[in-house]
Amino acid sequence: MIYFAYGSNLDPVQWALRCPGSPHVAVGRLDGYRLHFPRHSPVRRCAVASIGAAAGEVVWGALYRMSAQDLEALDAREGHFADRPDESRYLRASVRVARLDAGVVETVTYVANPSPDPGLPSEDYVKHLLDGAIHHGFPEAYVAMLRSVKTMVGA
Repeated sequence: MIYFAYGSNLDPVQWALRCPGSPHVAVGRLDGYRLHFPRHSPVRRCAVASIGAAAGEVVWGALYRMSAQDLEALDAREGHFADRPDESRYLRASVRVARLDAGVVETVTYVANPSPDPGLPSEDYVKHLLDGAIHHGFPEAYVAMLRSVKTMVGA
Protein backbone atom coordinates (compact mmCIF):
# COMPACT_ATOMS: atom_id res chain seq x y z
CA MET A 1 0.00 0.00 0.00
CA ILE A 2 1.21 3.52 -0.84
CA TYR A 3 0.56 6.36 1.62
CA PHE A 4 0.33 10.01 0.54
CA ALA A 5 1.71 12.31 3.26
CA TYR A 6 1.01 16.05 3.03
CA GLY A 7 1.23 17.24 6.66
CA SER A 8 3.80 16.79 9.41
CA ASN A 9 4.61 13.28 8.12
CA LEU A 10 6.52 15.03 5.31
CA ASP A 11 9.27 15.76 7.82
CA PRO A 12 11.89 13.02 7.26
CA VAL A 13 13.00 13.04 10.91
CA GLN A 14 9.45 12.64 12.21
CA TRP A 15 8.70 9.97 9.57
CA ALA A 16 11.76 7.89 10.50
CA LEU A 17 10.60 7.85 14.12
CA ARG A 18 6.96 7.07 13.36
CA CYS A 19 7.23 4.56 10.51
CA PRO A 20 10.79 3.20 10.22
CA GLY A 21 9.71 0.22 8.09
CA SER A 22 8.03 2.32 5.39
CA PRO A 23 10.44 3.86 2.88
CA HIS A 24 9.94 6.96 0.78
CA VAL A 25 9.28 5.99 -2.85
CA ALA A 26 8.42 9.20 -4.71
CA VAL A 27 7.08 12.73 -4.64
CA GLY A 28 3.48 13.20 -5.73
CA ARG A 29 0.97 15.85 -6.68
CA LEU A 30 -2.69 15.66 -5.72
CA ASP A 31 -4.69 17.79 -8.16
CA GLY A 32 -8.07 19.25 -7.29
CA TYR A 33 -7.35 19.59 -3.56
CA ARG A 34 -6.07 22.27 -1.22
CA LEU A 35 -4.20 22.16 2.08
CA HIS A 36 -6.04 23.62 5.07
CA PHE A 37 -6.04 23.35 8.88
CA PRO A 38 -9.54 22.33 10.05
CA ARG A 39 -8.77 20.29 13.16
CA HIS A 40 -7.41 21.19 16.59
CA SER A 41 -4.88 18.75 17.99
CA PRO A 42 -4.83 18.55 21.78
CA VAL A 43 -1.39 16.91 21.53
CA ARG A 44 0.16 19.70 19.46
CA ARG A 45 -2.16 22.36 20.94
CA CYS A 46 -2.79 23.91 17.54
CA ALA A 47 -4.64 23.40 14.26
CA VAL A 48 -3.36 20.57 12.08
CA ALA A 49 -3.44 19.90 8.35
CA SER A 50 -5.93 18.17 6.13
CA ILE A 51 -6.91 18.24 2.49
CA GLY A 52 -10.16 19.36 0.92
CA ALA A 53 -11.52 19.29 -2.61
CA ALA A 54 -10.80 22.52 -4.48
CA ALA A 55 -10.88 22.89 -8.26
CA GLY A 56 -7.65 24.22 -9.72
CA GLU A 57 -5.65 23.71 -6.51
CA VAL A 58 -2.86 21.23 -5.80
CA VAL A 59 -1.35 19.57 -2.73
CA TRP A 60 2.21 18.24 -2.90
CA GLY A 61 3.23 15.25 -0.83
CA ALA A 62 5.55 12.34 -0.23
CA LEU A 63 4.67 8.76 -1.14
CA TYR A 64 5.71 5.97 1.22
CA ARG A 65 5.41 2.20 0.78
CA MET A 66 3.67 1.19 4.01
CA SER A 67 4.38 -1.95 5.97
CA ALA A 68 1.30 -3.44 7.66
CA GLN A 69 2.85 -2.81 11.08
CA ASP A 70 3.57 0.85 10.31
CA LEU A 71 0.09 1.40 8.84
CA GLU A 72 -1.46 0.05 12.03
CA ALA A 73 0.77 2.32 14.11
CA LEU A 74 -0.02 5.31 11.89
CA ASP A 75 -3.77 4.65 12.17
CA ALA A 76 -3.40 4.80 15.95
CA ARG A 77 -1.23 7.93 15.79
CA GLU A 78 -3.66 9.72 13.45
CA GLY A 79 -6.69 8.63 15.47
CA HIS A 80 -8.26 6.54 12.71
CA PHE A 81 -10.68 3.92 14.06
CA ALA A 82 -12.08 1.86 11.17
CA ASP A 83 -14.86 0.47 13.35
CA ARG A 84 -15.75 3.87 14.89
CA PRO A 85 -15.54 6.55 12.17
CA ASP A 86 -17.57 9.06 14.22
CA GLU A 87 -14.89 8.92 16.93
CA SER A 88 -11.98 9.19 14.49
CA ARG A 89 -9.85 12.32 14.34
CA TYR A 90 -8.84 11.39 10.79
CA LEU A 91 -10.52 9.10 8.27
CA ARG A 92 -8.64 7.11 5.69
CA ALA A 93 -9.37 8.03 2.07
CA SER A 94 -8.19 6.77 -1.31
CA VAL A 95 -6.80 9.40 -3.66
CA ARG A 96 -5.14 9.23 -7.06
CA VAL A 97 -1.78 10.97 -7.00
CA ALA A 98 0.44 11.93 -9.94
CA ARG A 99 3.96 10.67 -9.27
CA LEU A 100 6.70 12.98 -10.44
CA ASP A 101 8.73 10.04 -11.71
CA ALA A 102 5.90 8.48 -13.79
CA GLY A 103 2.21 7.84 -13.92
CA VAL A 104 -0.66 8.01 -11.47
CA VAL A 105 -0.95 5.81 -8.40
CA GLU A 106 -3.84 4.96 -6.09
CA THR A 107 -2.86 5.90 -2.54
CA VAL A 108 -4.28 6.04 0.96
CA THR A 109 -4.21 9.25 2.96
CA TYR A 110 -5.97 10.75 5.97
CA VAL A 111 -8.65 13.45 5.91
CA ALA A 112 -9.48 15.28 9.15
CA ASN A 113 -12.82 15.28 10.86
CA PRO A 114 -13.06 19.06 11.41
CA SER A 115 -13.16 20.63 14.86
CA PRO A 116 -15.68 23.40 15.62
CA ASP A 117 -12.94 26.00 16.32
CA PRO A 118 -9.53 24.65 15.29
CA GLY A 119 -7.60 27.89 15.64
CA LEU A 120 -4.33 28.30 13.76
CA PRO A 121 -1.34 25.99 13.34
CA SER A 122 1.76 26.72 15.40
CA GLU A 123 5.06 27.82 13.88
CA ASP A 124 6.59 24.54 15.08
CA TYR A 125 3.90 22.50 13.33
CA VAL A 126 4.24 24.40 10.04
CA LYS A 127 8.02 23.94 10.29
CA HIS A 128 7.46 20.16 9.94
CA LEU A 129 5.64 20.81 6.66
CA LEU A 130 8.30 23.23 5.45
CA ASP A 131 11.19 20.95 6.39
CA GLY A 132 9.53 18.11 4.50
CA ALA A 133 8.67 20.24 1.47
CA ILE A 134 12.27 21.44 1.18
CA HIS A 135 13.69 17.96 1.82
CA HIS A 136 11.50 16.40 -0.88
CA GLY A 137 12.15 19.20 -3.40
CA PHE A 138 8.60 20.54 -3.76
CA PRO A 139 8.15 23.48 -6.16
CA GLU A 140 9.22 26.85 -4.81
CA ALA A 141 5.68 28.24 -5.21
CA TYR A 142 4.36 25.54 -2.88
CA VAL A 143 7.15 26.15 -0.37
CA ALA A 144 6.34 29.87 -0.51
CA MET A 145 2.66 29.08 0.15
CA LEU A 146 3.66 27.07 3.24
CA ARG A 147 5.84 29.95 4.43
CA SER A 148 2.83 32.25 4.16
CA VAL A 149 0.55 30.11 6.36
CA LYS A 150 -0.75 32.26 9.20
CA THR A 151 0.32 30.77 12.55
CA MET A 152 -0.44 31.34 16.20
CA VAL A 153 1.40 34.33 17.61
CA GLY A 154 4.43 33.22 19.64
CA ALA A 155 3.88 29.54 18.95
